[in-house]
Formats: sequence, C-alpha cells, structure tokens
Amino acid sequence: MRAAPTAWSEYQEARFRLAGFGGAAVYLRTCLVPGVRAGAEAPAMAVDIGFLSPETRRHVLARLVNGDLPARLSEFLISAAAEEHPELSVPALQDDLAGLVITVESSTDSRVCLNWSLVEDLEAEVRDFDGLNFETSRAALVSASQEAALLADGGLHYEPGVDY
Repeated sequence: MRAAPTAWSEYQEARFRLAGFGGAAVYLRTCLVPGVRAGAEAPAMAVDIGFLSPETRRHVLARLVNGDLPARLSEFLISAAAEEHPELSVPALQDDLAGLVITVESSTDSRVCLNWSLVEDLEAEVRDFDGLNFETSRAALVSASQEAALLADGGLHYEPGVDY
C-alpha cells in the first residue's frame, strides 16, 4: 500500500520577478518551512526574497509572510501602474511578519520608481534595513501584478481531511 503524500511532496513553488531599468530586479519565490518554526502544526509558506542590482545580489531565505501578501502585492503593483501620480495616491505596502515595506517614490507617464525595504534581522533590537530602489515601466508593473497574484498558488495543495 502506498503511503499518503506529505505536504512536502505536494508542494509546488511559485515565482515572482519584477525587472527594472539598469539591471535591477526583485525576486520572490515561495517555499515551505516546518510548522514548528511558524508556530503551527503543519508546514507554513514562506518567501525567499532576492534583490539584484548592477553592483550586488542579495537573498533572504525562507522569510515568513502574511497569507494575504500575494493579493495585497498584486493590488499594490496594479495601482502603482494605473494611478497618474502613484507616489501621492498609493499607500505603502507593509508586511510586518516579513519585515517588508514597498513604497512608490516617484513616477512619470511611463515609469514608476519603487523602494523595496526589508528588515535584515527581525530579532535585533536595533533594526538594519536592506533593500533596493529602482525604476520600472508601468507595463512591467501590470505583468508583475499578475505574477504576484499567482504566489498564492505556492501554498500547500492536498486533499482536505487527510492528516499530513
């Protein structure tokens, strides 16, 4: 008899990429962390966060996020693309669990400048931030908004009622 699949074997990662001008980009990739790390009984979804600039490449692995982050990120990006002056009308996106803050710094008719800020050590008394500030096209924001919504599909997929 074949054993029931575990949550680990049923997991499918989801990826997000927002490219900017000059070689800058932000990457997100979903991953699973043991439930004990997330304070839960079952494995929990987390996100690997990557910043790429012409000078550096940095990654923070397995950062826990709020479950509604994919939907909120998707809405933030589409609003930043659609608004005439998003730096004035689009509120910052903040995820306290992940230590992530995204703001719109400036915009033109075709470009939007985003600032991605991430707390380096969530346990530190005095917090240091890592991040990336770059311009991207409004078209790239629309495409990234659709990819961000798909991050929610990176969660656990298994039959209800089966104990994993």
